[in-house]
Amino acid sequence: MLDNLSLLNEVRAIESELISIRRTLHKIPELGDKLPKTKAVVCAYLKTLGIPYREMDDGDGVIAEIVGKRSGKTIAFRADMDGLKIEEETAVPFRSEIPGQMHACAHDVHTAILLLTAKLLLRFKENLFGRVRLLFQTGEESSTGAKQMIACGAIDGVSNVFAIHAGSLAGDTLSAGEFAILGGYVSAGKTKFSITVKGKGTHSAFPEKGNSSLLIAAKIVLAINEITKNELPLDTAAVLATTAIHGGADQNTIPEKTTILGSIRAQDPAIREFLANRVDEICKAITKEAKATYTLDLIRSSQSIWNDEKTASAVADAVSKVFGLDCVKRNLPKPLMASDDFVFFAKALPSVYFMLHTNNPDKGIDAANHNPRFDVDESVLYKGVVAYLAIALHFLSET
Repeated sequence: MLDNLSLLNEVRAIESELISIRRTLHKIPELGDKLPKTKAVVCAYLKTLGIPYREMDDGDGVIAEIVGKRSGKTIAFRADMDGLKIEEETAVPFRSEIPGQMHACAHDVHTAILLLTAKLLLRFKENLFGRVRLLFQTGEESSTGAKQMIACGAIDGVSNVFAIHAGSLAGDTLSAGEFAILGGYVSAGKTKFSITVKGKGTHSAFPEKGNSSLLIAAKIVLAINEITKNELPLDTAAVLATTAIHGGADQNTIPEKTTILGSIRAQDPAIREFLANRVDEICKAITKEAKATYTLDLIRSSQSIWNDEKTASAVADAVSKVFGLDCVKRNLPKPLMASDDFVFFAKALPSVYFMLHTNNPDKGIDAANHNPRFDVDESVLYKGVVAYLAIALHFLSET
């Protein structure tokens, strides 16, 4: 039986390799479901280890499997691999080599953790009663990758799926290297919205001859951002955010059209629908008063992730046995409001999505996920590998 100290020592011995792979991936962030450079790194590493894998026909996802020495059930670990359309502003020597694209949500970390987990699982095969499937997923940010993997049979025969997320999604009440492993809701469902306001364009010297879509859009932005504050109880797990406004092209023209982009997030789907309806009602009222028109497009891109309570408790127990009870938080003071397409795995099987906190203000690493200055404290990344190994050994034990 592999004891906790031996487990830690095995992981610490390959810590530099973990960081090196993470940095390699950080340089090549790719978007959506087409990740040829990232896939090449993943496949080359799996090939070096001698782990069989298959490449998905739809997109650049990769599925591999490690077979234990004895029969048993199959569990799966998911690593998302795609980056974000963000220009990196960090000063790290391994910063993104692709202009306008960045690993600002730690997907490079997730991929590196799963690759090193695979390496050590090979060493521990005699301890595994079953199989571990490795899911290297594309398109998390676009909410396309998980559905593609499920459609191609990635979780056929699997009993549970697990995924770790690095960064500060669990809030700043955690310290670097601590985990948040919760039962119940661990994310918010997301509805993206696009509002196009149509007024009447004119020369900026004659504003009275037009009807500025930009000014009308500004009123809408201010009004809809008051909804959650004024119309929902303070403890409601809901957020409405406007994220972009596009209108006009120069200083001499009042624009006829302006577009507003944003998202609605709520753990309760009924609250999410309420907010979407209120956005529509406010747009209707403001544009009617301004003698303008609008169109509202809603994209319900994800639902709330529900961690199976019993499975989450078992994961927390397994990780706590290695790192201690204080390192694993089973409750948080605030609800988690990020979204992730891991929800499609969680809806299909008893699954657990959990967080490793990698922000460290003492080292100047304090930017949130999806920020151009986002970075991680690399000294705690080995804990993600340990956590995966502890979970595998727990769920695929003889008992």
